[in-house]
Amino acid sequence: MITDADIKKMKRVFATKEDLRNLSNKFEAKFATKDQLSDTTKELVDLIYSVRSELKGDLVNFKDSILSEIIKLREDITVVIGYSDRIEDHDKRIEKLETIVC
Repeated sequence: MITDADIKKMKRVFATKEDLRNLSNKFEAKFATKDQLSDTTKELVDLIYSVRSELKGDLVNFKDSILSEIIKLREDITVVIGYSDRIEDHDKRIEKLETIVC
């Protein structure tokens, strides 16, 4: 026959129903279910798409600002090139005037 002392010894050695329930609760807290994982996956995908669209917008704005600056530089270069022809022409005209006056 099993005595109360034997039962106490077995409780120390073997897991009780309550011990197994507590262990199960600990595992449930550590591991996610399939539904939780799918919800998290959906959230991550949505976050990735939002970050992607923000980056795309930033790149487009950056590209537009660079292109507008390049256009301004091209216009400045065109103006400078036009003035360089006039400056060269002025040099020749000044030399002619100097030879006539001197």
